[in-house]
Amino acid sequence: MGQSAIPDDHPLHVGMTGFWGTNFVHSITTGADVILGVGTRFAEADASSWYPNVTFSPATTKFIQIDLDPEELGRNYPLVIGAVADPRQAFKAILQAAKKLKPEGVKRPELRKLIADYKTNFKAANKKLSEDSRFPMTPQRILADVGEVFPKDGIIVTDVGWNKNGVGQQYDISMPGGIHHPGGLATMGFGPSAVLGVKLAAPDKKVITLVGDGGFGANPSVLAAAVEQNIAVVWVVMNNCAFGTIAGLTAGHYQHTFGTKFNKPDGSTYSPEWAEIARAYGVKSRKVRTADEFKSAFKEALDSNEPYLIDVPMENIGVPTDGIWNINDIYSPKANVVEGRLLDGAAARFQHKDTK
Repeated sequence: MGQSAIPDDHPLHVGMTGFWGTNFVHSITTGADVILGVGTRFAEADASSWYPNVTFSPATTKFIQIDLDPEELGRNYPLVIGAVADPRQAFKAILQAAKKLKPEGVKRPELRKLIADYKTNFKAANKKLSEDSRFPMTPQRILADVGEVFPKDGIIVTDVGWNKNGVGQQYDISMPGGIHHPGGLATMGFGPSAVLGVKLAAPDKKVITLVGDGGFGANPSVLAAAVEQNIAVVWVVMNNCAFGTIAGLTAGHYQHTFGTKFNKPDGSTYSPEWAEIARAYGVKSRKVRTADEFKSAFKEALDSNEPYLIDVPMENIGVPTDGIWNINDIYSPKANVVEGRLLDGAAARFQHKDTK
């Protein structure tokens, strides 16, 4: 995910594509005459499992791709131009050529207004959830409170699940390099450890990771490294007692959540006490008990300038999914799907369902 390469508040920035892209974003990308892809594989989740006319329209759109790795060029879409180049140098050359062709620039006020109206309406649609005081917290409320406290020049590291997909869709990053996502390999446990490296590389910045309880549980031993090296990061564990994204997909496809929600034999919800585990490692920690408590706890963690973990019970509300990630078609044999590609027929759509 290339979030922060272009500021989210740029007037021509529309948002992420693919499974977690919105219908508005896809109306722009499917109607494009030309798509320029830089440092992207047009991977499955970003391209709605490559189904035509959902995220991209390869029959009517011309694709140009720039990448350092020649193996990536044309991997998923046929190209009219494929260039092996350093993206920074390529953009400099493209900008120079564009200024020669159009020294006065291209304003496109109608498109800017269309995008601005979409962003306003999208934020308004999330406003109620962003202000909701119910507990466990809504993920939208967590993001809203983080946004009010976290400095604009701070750096966020995500993991796998809502904290990546929801943040990419609903949290604005304005500083280049202000966020680091694990990308498309579903590397659960990336966030808890990568945040340490980011802080070492940017010691003057506030650095946090937003990570699910499933992702944090894959790699909790990083707490020891943070204490040993006194790496002042904050782990915000968005704890929905589940592999939340997989629970939502399983519920959407198969109407059950077997193996994806954490429960005791009697059916009651189960979660390790992450705050207590952090304290056992010597890390300051806190488990919030109400929605209104989180913001002050988060500020306390940032101001401590020490390793700090916050356990935040969270409701598993699905990220809006207007695109397609058709896992069944990718992994289940079908006559019209060969090597994960739809040959004919309609693309099946499955929504990520809320699971409680």
